[in-house]
Parts: sequence; C-alpha cells; structure tokens
Amino acid sequence: MRNLLFVLSLTILFVGCTTNKVTEQQVNSSKPTTTEEVSKIENPTEQRPDENLASFFPPDGSTAYFVGEGNEFASFSLQTTFIDDTHIAQIEDNGGVTILKVYRLTDSAIVLVSKEAVDSTPLIPTAQEAASFSIIEPILQQPFEVGNSFAGWTIQSTTATVDTGTTVYHDVIQLTRSEDTMTTQKYFAKGIGLIRIEDTMKTDNEKPFVVTSTLQTIE
Repeated sequence: MRNLLFVLSLTILFVGCTTNKVTEQQVNSSKPTTTEEVSKIENPTEQRPDENLASFFPPDGSTAYFVGEGNEFASFSLQTTFIDDTHIAQIEDNGGVTILKVYRLTDSAIVLVSKEAVDSTPLIPTAQEAASFSIIEPILQQPFEVGNSFAGWTIQSTTATVDTGTTVYHDVIQLTRSEDTMTTQKYFAKGIGLIRIEDTMKTDNEKPFVVTSTLQTIE
C-alpha cells in the first residue's frame, strides 16, 4: 500500500512540475538570438536550397487542432494568419493561456520575432509593425540536412514518417533539442507545418514522463 501511495505521489509531482514548465515557456519569450546568429540567418553565406518556407505553415485563415496527452495544457488550437509575404501570425490557445506569435520568413529560415500572452481576441500586428520586430530565435533553418544545428535544435531526420492517428505524413523534418532532463522533439510536414511536439522528461523511475501534442484536424 505504501509503495502504491509513493508512486501516485511521484506521478502528481511530475505532472505539476511539467504543467508549470509548459505554462512558463509559453508566456515567457525566448532569449533573443545573438548578433552573430542573426547575421547568419539574414545573410546566409552559402547557397540555400530553393524551398518555400511559407509551406511549413497551415493555410492562411485556418485553425489547426492538436490533441494532447500527459498534460492538461497539451491540447491546443492554432489559428494562422498571413500578415504579408514575409510575416505570419499564429494564435495558440491551450485553454489556460492564449499566446500570439509572429514569425518572419528570411532567405534561409523561419524566425520567431514576437511572442506574448494576449486575450482571447488579440489584434494581429500590421505588416509595418511586424517588420520592426527583432529576431528572437530561429524555428526552422536551412539547409534541411541531417545534423544541421541551430539555436540548440538539431535536424535528426528529413524523411521521418509520422502517423497522427488521422493522417500518415511522409518526408517529415524531425528536430530535437535537449536541456537538463527534458528532450523536445518537433515534427514539421511540408504543406502543413508543425504536426507533433513530444516532450520527454527523465525521472528517477525507469519510465520517462512524456507529454505529446499531435495535429488532428485543420479547418
């Protein structure tokens, strides 16, 4: 009986810690990219593949729905708005907090330029306002080759297959980043964008604690 209570207590503790971690990461913006990293993103020194980076977002005006497992905030909706040819806004709502993110398309990368907690019906920045934002961090960066690294992320695969339960995606780009006891994997499919996030936390038990968010539908 004591062993059962101990296991249940650990489970509640891990869920609480993960919930707090996810909420804090969503509300607080990432550290700004260094000047050297910004220069590499905006002024690539080597020939980049001819890739339409806008294709790694859902269609303009659409709303994507992700189903989560392992955490009450892992399920969320993602509303996409194309501000202009180089700036895209997404409103992420997980039921606990609403986040407005703005991205910029450069010659070689998709970069995050704004991230803030907002109300349920935020105003989308104008093209002029979006152009004035500074780069926070790259989200996806060319060349799309296994082993390429940026901002702590490493491309693990460009040919991954992901079954979301509703669709099987092929030639998916898989990114991995590890920090302390947490390893995060993101999967991007061309023509759709983000289709899955997987956070794996090491624990004192043999089995790690896993939180996933997986795309189900786009409307």
